Amino acid sequence: MCSNSQETTPQPSPEDTKANGESPRLLTPEQIRVGTNVIMTYAERQAFWKNSEIGKLLGFDRWPDLPQKSETSLVFKLSAEKWVSNSNQGELRKDPNWIQIEAAIRELDGKSKTLVTLKADYETYMNIGGCNLAKYVVTTTFNNKRFDVLIDLSKFDEIETLVVGGQEKNYPAEMCVDLLHCLVAARTFTESGKLDGLLSWEEDKSFII
Repeated sequence: MCSNSQETTPQPSPEDTKANGESPRLLTPEQIRVGTNVIMTYAERQAFWKNSEIGKLLGFDRWPDLPQKSETSLVFKLSAEKWVSNSNQGELRKDPNWIQIEAAIRELDGKSKTLVTLKADYETYMNIGGCNLAKYVVTTTFNNKRFDVLIDLSKFDEIETLVVGGQEKNYPAEMCVDLLHCLVAARTFTESGKLDGLLSWEEDKSFII
């Protein structure tokens, strides 16, 4: 499992310390739903933005309602690479559920396990790779020709080196996202077979032949 040794946990201020001297429990970056480590669905996050005060100020309350979706996975095949020497001895699972998909992503370590692929059909799939430096590269295609990559707009024009699919490569820093964004993108793709519209994507020109 990927470790995130480079991140430091912020220390609570004196005002945040309980009266009995015990420090309150701090949430980790991957805890998107308050008090849990459950990744909300696209519909749940959209409902939050529509009903929250800040969401209303930003105009999210005028968004059309999404139809209710089942929790059924649209991913019919999950592959997770595991490199032993120069041999890929990874896992291939048919009709995986979200729990199995999330577990496979969390097991990426940037060493022997560096790529997970989610297939919705033979030309529609999402690749999730990396984990060294606690960063991931997420790409999606719907026709095996155009590839869209998940980006972090807060990143500057820098280069980071990740191991994806067993190969070390340099990537623009904006393409190297954290676990939270990676899981959110993967869950939306799992449930709808589409890109998450609340995240930022751009076409990956490096895949164009």
